[in-house]
Amino acid sequence: IGEWSVDAIRFQEDGAPLFKYKALWSAVALNGGRMVMDDFRALGPNGQAVSSFVTLRTYSEVTNRWELAGLQALQPSAPTDWHGVARDGEMLLDATTQMPTGGMVKTRIRFFNIRPDSFSWEGTMSLDGGKNWRKTAELAATRVARH
Repeated sequence: IGEWSVDAIRFQEDGAPLFKYKALWSAVALNGGRMVMDDFRALGPNGQAVSSFVTLRTYSEVTNRWELAGLQALQPSAPTDWHGVARDGEMLLDATTQMPTGGMVKTRIRFFNIRPDSFSWEGTMSLDGGKNWRKTAELAATRVARH
């Protein structure tokens, strides 16, 4: 929960950095603390938001995992089925998305190095049902001081 400043890197298929960018991440508790809304805003060189991904997440005691729904703004979006678990001090998310072309994409996100004022994030994807994975992005987030 809170406001975060993010340094991000997007990777090419061969693993080389494609580009670096700044982002802002806001996480707000809703519904008496039972849900969290995240708003991740990628920033262009002039500081203006060029993309946004908003998620709602809640922990389900029935499935013993986090259930998430997300939608992108400012660019095309495909419905994604997200789930997550907290394990060994990390948050591990997985998703399956059907692309407009009909193909399926599997995504994994790992939150790690989680501290009160910072965390790291790594995204990987598979286009072949999970046989092969490649890193797509990494983030380093730092809590924005409240005034």
